[in-house]
Amino acid sequence: MISKYFNVLMVIATLLFSVTGFQTVSSAQTKGEVPGQSLGVKSDADLWRYVRTGNAGSTQMKNELSAVMIQSEGDNWRAVRNGPLSTYGAYGLGGIIGLLVVFYMVRGRIRIEAGPSDERILRFGAIDRFAHWLMAGSFVVLGLTGLNMLYGRHVLLPLIGKESFAAIAEAGKYAHNYLAFAFMLGLALSFVLWVRHNIPSLLDLKWLAQGGGIFVKGAHPPARKFNAGQKIIFWAVMIGGLSVSMSGIALMFPFQTHMFSE
Repeated sequence: MISKYFNVLMVIATLLFSVTGFQTVSSAQTKGEVPGQSLGVKSDADLWRYVRTGNAGSTQMKNELSAVMIQSEGDNWRAVRNGPLSTYGAYGLGGIIGLLVVFYMVRGRIRIEAGPSDERILRFGAIDRFAHWLMAGSFVVLGLTGLNMLYGRHVLLPLIGKESFAAIAEAGKYAHNYLAFAFMLGLALSFVLWVRHNIPSLLDLKWLAQGGGIFVKGAHPPARKFNAGQKIIFWAVMIGGLSVSMSGIALMFPFQTHMFSE
């Protein structure tokens, strides 16, 4: 008889404990602002704000970047790329083409005044021409594939359709990644071969003062192997090429290179 009453008391105690525990868990889940009845005492807005600002959590991986769920700088760059960069970049390309057309219409083709001579002088050797075309040829492909990445979805996709555009975009991505190394090699060779001819001098000031003889027929300002205009182009190509090469390496090997990280 005693054992029967004891069993009944145990069942009642178990039920009371279950009800109390369920109420405790439920109250813990609903404390604070928890949209969607998600677990925890912090709101989803606070959690997203913490993640969105790039705060690091805890991880057992050796790479410190693995503790950051979302790098806010990347999302900021995406907004710039899809907004001002693509818009003003299109304006810039159109403006450059327009200036070239205007210059051609005003100045025309610049020909040799006395006409071509029968005598030929070797100005650049085989290694110079190889470096030039290696850099120039790879740059043309990189430029076209890069423009396709930026504007292809808006310009090319409506014309050729999704399947054709996907095939071109995939091939362009591989070409862009692998030909980047050819461009870097050509850039390095060009620097080694021509840097000694592109050191600025006082003679360049005279060339610039006369506008290089471009706007006045019959003017031939003095210059050495490379004139001031060619020197400006050389250093612009070297500095710009080094910049895009470094950023390209960082994009292709994000976990091996941290040159742009804090």
